[in-house]
Amino acid sequence: MKSIAFEKVSLADAKRVHDGVPRRLRDDWSSRRAADRAEPLREATAAWMSNLPDNVLPRHLAELFPRIVNKLCALWDDPARCSNYLKDLLIDRRSSRKGFPAAVAREIVTLTGYHATQFPAGRPWTEAH
Repeated sequence: MKSIAFEKVSLADAKRVHDGVPRRLRDDWSSRRAADRAEPLREATAAWMSNLPDNVLPRHLAELFPRIVNKLCALWDDPARCSNYLKDLLIDRRSSRKGFPAAVAREIVTLTGYHATQFPAGRPWTEAH
């Protein structure tokens, strides 16, 4: 049987290897969203927005985060998924986000309320797929 070769390391180095890379260093999101920021507002999204009531229209959201409005447009008629996406926009699960500007956050809250009136809970479309 062949013996195992061991390497002497400091206790600190062994602890770092044992514990692994800290989560905040492991999950580097900085490069994952960069390409999405330049996503333009799609024609379908502009058409969807034109059908929204004026007091619900997400003007600031569309200007600052067109990729989010594009996704909302794509999900709008899938009530359960859209509702979950709207909630996820408002809940910080990573504690490293800066959050949305106040005007954008208000628009997301308004859209969430409006969406709930269009697709009331307890109806067949709110069941998870």
